[in-house]
Amino acid sequence: MLVALAAAAGCAERDLWPVEKLDPKTAVNLTIMAQPWVYSHDVPMLAANARDYLNVGVVETNRAGSREYWLGIVAWSTIDRSGLGVPAPLAKPGRVAFAWDGTTLELQPVAGGRDEVGAHKAIFTAPQSEYADAWYRLSEAQLASFARSPPASVSLLLDDGSAIRHLPWQVDPRAMAQFVEATGITVARP
Repeated sequence: MLVALAAAAGCAERDLWPVEKLDPKTAVNLTIMAQPWVYSHDVPMLAANARDYLNVGVVETNRAGSREYWLGIVAWSTIDRSGLGVPAPLAKPGRVAFAWDGTTLELQPVAGGRDEVGAHKAIFTAPQSEYADAWYRLSEAQLASFARSPPASVSLLLDDGSAIRHLPWQVDPRAMAQFVEATGITVARP
């Protein structure tokens, strides 16, 4: 009985362990955060529970021992705007700003998207069939910011200077903690 309880506790501790796989088309080894963080933006003028979402997750790539870190953002929505005569959410995330208490990190997507990452299939996809993704290269220092705590908000920065702010909806810090443990990244505490 004690052995079963200990095994169950061990599984519970690693329930968000990252997925590791070799991409069959690119031969890039991918370590993928088990569960993306989900941020939402309410759109109450369309419906009471209408929201646009961002799935935010981290991937480590390993190309023959050369490691890089990537942040993927998948934009999706529960709103069918086709019959409403209102514009769709951004087709593809562009510049983004992540905010923590007193700190902001702004990132620009890589031009090659998922191909530049080395993933031929979508990662962190939405539960909806329509979504758009963008990818951002992360330095270890930038990755450490995410590892210390999830951002308080994620804002899509628009060309006109405005921003669409998304707040945490389903954000489990354990997903990043287990990603950091699995990849062996050292995160300095401030």
